[in-house]
Amino acid sequence: MSSSETSRPGALRGSRLMLAAALIAAAAAGGCFQPLYAENTRSITGGSVKDTFKEIQVPEIKGLIGHYLRNELVFELDGGNEPDRAKRLTFQTQISEAIEVVTVDYANGRADSAILVATATWSLTDTASGKVVSSGSNVVRAPYERSTQRFATVRAARDAQIRAAKNLATLIRGQIAADLVAG
Repeated sequence: MSSSETSRPGALRGSRLMLAAALIAAAAAGGCFQPLYAENTRSITGGSVKDTFKEIQVPEIKGLIGHYLRNELVFELDGGNEPDRAKRLTFQTQISEAIEVVTVDYANGRADSAILVATATWSLTDTASGKVVSSGSNVVRAPYERSTQRFATVRAARDAQIRAAKNLATLIRGQIAADLVAG
């Protein structure tokens, strides 16, 4: 009989105990977690977070990024399915954008690529009380290539604005959901 065979039953028992302890700890901790977008996740404004999303009014936002951001938020918050539902919360935002030049072709002095930096500073207000329920500031970057063809550059810049608006909407929705969860 080798020395590894003699210590095997004790090692097997120890690994089973560790596995059992890990399973018990996981089962105990499992009750602490709750899905953010579940039907029964309570909101600080009353009802579920999912239902509260449907009560957010998103007014028109100026600019091209604002237009796409509003469309994305309306879709992400209620899917656009319930336009007649009473709106208790109002979303307000200011958007700014800047262009960062990344590379320059020194032969002709033109930028080869750029990054659109879009910043949204926003707040979600209860219309009845005027209390700010959630607020934040989000920044996204959307790179794009610039070309010697003018319209190709214009289209690439517009596509970057659309991507930036979609990314901002996703970030804002997540932050609003996190702020709405009743502790």
